[in-house]
Amino acid sequence: MTAHGTILSPRIMPGTARRFVFKLHLYTGLLIGLLLVLSGLSGSVLVFRDEIETVAYPELLVTAARGERIAVDDMLQRVRRAYPDDLPFAIRMPRTPQQTYMVKLNGAHDLFVYVDPYSGRILGAQRQTDFPTGWISLLHTQLLSGEAGETALGIGALLLVGLCVTGLVLWWPRNGKISQGFKVQWSARWKRLNFDLHRASGVYAALLLLLAASTGAAFVFNKTATGLVDTVTASAPRAAPPRTLPSPEGMPARALDSLLHQADRVLPAPTTWISLPQTPQAPLVVRKKLPQELHPNGRNFVFLNQYSGNVIQVEHALAAPLGTRVFNTFYPLHTGAMGGTPTRILQVVAGLAPTLLLVTGFVMWKSRKKGKY
Repeated sequence: MTAHGTILSPRIMPGTARRFVFKLHLYTGLLIGLLLVLSGLSGSVLVFRDEIETVAYPELLVTAARGERIAVDDMLQRVRRAYPDDLPFAIRMPRTPQQTYMVKLNGAHDLFVYVDPYSGRILGAQRQTDFPTGWISLLHTQLLSGEAGETALGIGALLLVGLCVTGLVLWWPRNGKISQGFKVQWSARWKRLNFDLHRASGVYAALLLLLAASTGAAFVFNKTATGLVDTVTASAPRAAPPRTLPSPEGMPARALDSLLHQADRVLPAPTTWISLPQTPQAPLVVRKKLPQELHPNGRNFVFLNQYSGNVIQVEHALAAPLGTRVFNTFYPLHTGAMGGTPTRILQVVAGLAPTLLLVTGFVMWKSRKKGKY
């Protein structure tokens, strides 16, 4: 809930505690209302980001399925030759026969390069901000301001949790008739209608907003959140991924396809992402998705020695400690992927709710200042 309360006037709310909750809800909503609107609207767009981008940029993201895919090594070498000044650091694998490779480059250009998986032809390259959805993603995750914006969003998410809690306290009907709090009197005068819209939409959206806010804050304050989840579930922390390995003198890195085959033998599941070593001592990381997982990218990781091909570490999502498994549900909960299209649609609706709540709450606040409430 992003505005000032679910009552007509604090005068009809006896009790210091209730008046305090009212003021807290009011001023928190006024303080961060616009931030929540930006976050909610951008999040609603991003729920269907993949589908939007596929329709908008079919020349980059869609190809005709034909024959066998070229070797991943060959594809990557073509990208390296085309962009010699940039370092590839990740590859998104095709999820369907029609999807293209996406190679992320980290360098002077910071590009996403798209490659036909059958012909190896480079289809084009764009920066993230060249996509409208990419720009919206940066707005949603960091307010286009890097770490400072990300922290601001995390604080805003925590305050939204507080708004939901205080809003539910104020929503609770004093006469005990719970059903009244879910109804909108559409034939009422505009003041009553505005009040009912704020109250009813707030309670209907409260659970989804709480989920979005708490999971969003967990992403920003990751270490604190994972520690809290591990403590609550009495779980061992996730094993730290290996960072550095001995660098053999003069030994070349093994072919990427050979390393991928090794990862498939260890964990036979579709590969979704490959994180390429950025230093001679770094491992290759292969990310995989099991059919039982809700996370769209999977949370299974195979760490391989880039020279010998030896498996260094395997993180299996279904065998992870309870705390890790709980935390792995946060992303599908946040994006609405937990239950497929119906929950994604609900997440879009939840993203629109802060706008309605801010507008109706602001109208109530202004009207009350003028003595109309």
